[in-house]
Amino acid sequence: MNPAIDRSYNPVAQFFQLVSMHLRMFRGQVAFIMMIQCVLSLGLVFGFGYLVPNISDTTAIFLVTGTATQALVTVGLVMLPQFLSEAKQEGRLDYFLTLPISREAYLLTQTVVVAVLSLPGIAFSLLIGALHYNISLSIDPTFALVVVLTIFSLAGLGVAMAIVSPHLQVTNALTQLIIFYVLFFAPVLMPKDQLPSWLAHVSVVMPPTYAADAVRGSLTGLPGTHLARSLWVLTGFGAFSLALSAFMVRRRG
Repeated sequence: MNPAIDRSYNPVAQFFQLVSMHLRMFRGQVAFIMMIQCVLSLGLVFGFGYLVPNISDTTAIFLVTGTATQALVTVGLVMLPQFLSEAKQEGRLDYFLTLPISREAYLLTQTVVVAVLSLPGIAFSLLIGALHYNISLSIDPTFALVVVLTIFSLAGLGVAMAIVSPHLQVTNALTQLIIFYVLFFAPVLMPKDQLPSWLAHVSVVMPPTYAADAVRGSLTGLPGTHLARSLWVLTGFGAFSLALSAFMVRRRG
């Protein structure tokens, strides 16, 4: 039995111990992963700006807040499943599931760790994007709630993907397809009315749609946002996501 894990089956104590353990496990990669997240976010902010000349304030707001949303989506649907798939391939997932620890605490640990690694990229995209395009962002306390709900509304799908996927390579391919959809076929970096009608209809049942709307609603005064509605929808997705992730990991072991 791992001596670093609380044997009293106290989920709260186990959670903090697991977070500390995993951050130490990845201590050699933390700075590099954070730097990569910052570079990717800044690349989107500047790169898409070069594709669209004479960007209006509204387009700039969609671009900057959409990049932050994409970084949040990456936590639950890219980094989390990739981390779990790697842990499954190396045997670390099965090892931790044999310990007398809360399965929910373990999943929460994985989610928090990847979220911590992504936060610098989110902050950089908002700060540098606002300065580069000379737009005003008002940080509302609700934004913190948006961040949490967005991550947890997607984490369950990420966990399910990692558990069901037979190989790490398959997980990586699926995550790239997801990001491709978020960047080009969802109302994240662009208004919903710019999408074909069938994609607009599909977006109604996709969490990134409401995540992007909530991010814009909490950071800007852009007309057409529905912050309260998006928060409620994300809460519903989050409840389903948590239930799905708990079911999948208990099914695993």
